[in-house]
Amino acid sequence: MADEQLEIDEILIDPLEHMLVLVGRGIAESQLEMDKNSLATQEMIDNDKTLRESGITAPWYHYPEVNVDLKMDLSMHSVTQTQQNSGNLVRKYRLYAAPMNAAYCNTFNRDVSGSSSLKLKIVSVPSPPR
Repeated sequence: MADEQLEIDEILIDPLEHMLVLVGRGIAESQLEMDKNSLATQEMIDNDKTLRESGITAPWYHYPEVNVDLKMDLSMHSVTQTQQNSGNLVRKYRLYAAPMNAAYCNTFNRDVSGSSSLKLKIVSVPSPPR
């Protein structure tokens, strides 16, 4: 059972909302790294008299828009929970997703043609006013 769970974990079967959070976090972290690079470049320019006096500034980059097309296998699972207040059993449903990669397809004998497609468009917006 432990080996089977390890295989499942390795192929990223995860609740859909967690997978989307990871996609968003990856985009945000890469944006942060680009910002850090621009700051470091500007600091280097500021510390070099010749560059500073010539009016050079560091370039800044950002993702104006990111399009993501995820091919995945989606499955719905019910989870039964006990409500703390009443002790009643509540059945909730959760959508799980697994990317349609070679490891997943081979482990579970899945066909890529049966995959679902989720398209996301993440767009940058102006910073809120100070």
